This record gives sequence, C-alpha cells and structure tokens, in this order.
Amino acid sequence: MKKLGYLLFALIFNISRLFNLNTRKIVLYNGLYKGLSGNLLELKNEIEVRRNDVVIYYFEKNVMFSKNKEHRLKGLFTFFFVFPYHMATAGQVFLNDNFIPLKYCMTSKQAQFIQMWHGAGAFKKFGLSTERDRKVKGRVQRANSRITHLFVTSKQVIPYYEWSFAIPREKIFATGVPVTDIYFDEDRQREGKARFFREYPNLEGKRFVLITPTFRKSSRENAEILNKYPFERMRKILGDRWIFLIKMHPKMAGISMPKNEYCIDVTNYQQITDLFFVSEFLIADYSSTVVEYALLEKPIILYAYDLLYYDRGFFRDYRENPAGQIVETEEELLAAIRNPKVEPETRQNFLKMHYDFFDAGSTERVLQVLEETR
Repeated sequence: MKKLGYLLFALIFNISRLFNLNTRKIVLYNGLYKGLSGNLLELKNEIEVRRNDVVIYYFEKNVMFSKNKEHRLKGLFTFFFVFPYHMATAGQVFLNDNFIPLKYCMTSKQAQFIQMWHGAGAFKKFGLSTERDRKVKGRVQRANSRITHLFVTSKQVIPYYEWSFAIPREKIFATGVPVTDIYFDEDRQREGKARFFREYPNLEGKRFVLITPTFRKSSRENAEILNKYPFERMRKILGDRWIFLIKMHPKMAGISMPKNEYCIDVTNYQQITDLFFVSEFLIADYSSTVVEYALLEKPIILYAYDLLYYDRGFFRDYRENPAGQIVETEEELLAAIRNPKVEPETRQNFLKMHYDFFDAGSTERVLQVLEETR
C-alpha cells in the first residue's frame, strides 16, 4: 500500500516537471514534528530577510496525514497532488527527515534537494546505520541519491552521516546547523522563555526539569518508559516549586503521562529550544537532545536504565564521551538529582566531538554553500 502511495506521488511529481523550474520557489517539508520549528524555521526566517523575490511553500506531514476526519481528505489531496507539483517545480527543497518517494522521482539537475535532518551531531545511531530490512534500506539509499546537500555540525561526524544516509562525502558540509544560532543570541533566548510563559502563564515562578526520553523498539517498552521515573520521590527531593516538563519523541506521542499536577506533557510544544532555556537541567537517556542542550552551561543527567539491552546502538561507546553524568538505577538517578552539576572537562570533550563552530553563523554558512554550489 505504501509503495502505491510513493508511486502516485512520483507520478504527479514527474508529470509536474513538464512545467518550468522556478528558482525563486522554495519548498520546506517537515516530515517529523508538529509545527514549523528548528532548522526549517531558522532558514525560512533568514531567507525572507535576505530575499524579497522568493515564494516559500511549507508542507507538514502531520497536517497532510491528519487523524481528523474533516481534514483528512484535504490533507491527502495536498500530499499527492499539490505538494509534488511544488516540489518538482521548486529551485530548492529543504527536508528534515528521509523522504522515500524521492526514490521514484526524476529530479532536475538544476534543483537543490537539501537534507537538514532533525537532530544535531551524531549520538545514537539513526537512518541506514540502524536499518536491517534490505528492501527498506534500498529504498532509502535510492531516495537519498537525489539529495544534493546534507549539512552537519562538525567534520568529525561526517563519516557517521555518510554511513547513515548513503550520501557521498562531497555532498556533506560541516557548516553547523541553523538552529544552534539561537544558543549564541541572548535576545532569542529571552524571547523563547517569554513565549513559553505565554503558553503556560500558570507556571510563572516555578522551576523546571526537562525530561526527553527517546523511543524503544517495542510498544511495550515505550509504554513502560515513564514508569521507570520515580517522580514522587524526585519531587520530594527537589521541592514543591519544581515541575517536570516531559517531551516524548514524536514517534511516541500519545504515551500516557503520570497523573499528577507536577508532570506537564510538552510533547507537542512547538519550539523545543524554549524548553531548553526555561529548564535548569535535563534528564535524557539516548536522545539526541543532549547534543544541543550541551551548548548551555546546565547539568545533564543520562538515565540509562536499559543500557545493556538498548537495541538502537551508538556511533561511539556510550560511556566514552558522555554529555553528562550517566546513571543506571533509580537510586543513582535520585542521588544525581540531589546535586545536579556540570563537569566542564566532560562537557568540553563532548562539544569538541559534535561542533566545529560556536557562534551564531551557521545559517549564514548554510546559505553561502547553497549559493556557491548553484
């Protein structure tokens, strides 16, 4: 069934190539998150500042495949007819996830298909580095052969992206990624905090721990993740002013939250960077959120309760170059919460692996490469 969908998309795409390519048209495709955010949002904002001759079309998978019956028909029409037309006739197409229908699309040599991915650095394995199904692997490889540019945070991670995307090294550019520009702009950070409290005015005056578990292989494991956190005991240690902001991976939306007033589900909160800025420390496990959060001088606790049998794997040994303190049991987690701390040497070693640039110039570098390679 999926293959038929891919073929229909490609059919409309390939027919649409009969129309002239419009170098002033830009398409942004959000294949993962709800709402425009991250690299795609930063690029859109900067392009609009620089150029008044472009038209930008934004498409979102979650909207086009809406579960709302009233919106479903319109969404499917958009995905199979409107979206491929604009993609086929755009001078630049920006993606933040793999897009398998590209396998069947005859892309123009004059168009740029740009993969921004949705995670910074190279922490846990992703993409083809984890794929075991040969058929799926073949589809992704063929789809990614259409990609003209892939932007990453450092030269050190290029080999991992080359493996994970099957994209030649000469198409991978270590410019940094646009979303990290925010971490070097205090005004943008203040804006992010203010935006959060406009959304949650009742949380003014509270203190926050951000929790970002990543997904596991099975639905049973995913359903059990939050049961591994002793929230009541954690709250007793921290005090009544503290709130746990829980942001699950997009693949885990709908997971049941703890039934108490001090655990807030922020899975669908659009700008994750806002959550980074308002929180005082992060508890993660194998989530790539640690790569960005490490840019802040805030503690990171890595709660790896299932490290011995975690199925996804890592590019480097998990313990070799951590972003923060690794704990594996509830008692170790509670001890770390009593005294969350930043270990400067550990943090710096992690950052050196994942970043070549520590400035607000990544968006500029990305756009410069795209202009130079037209």
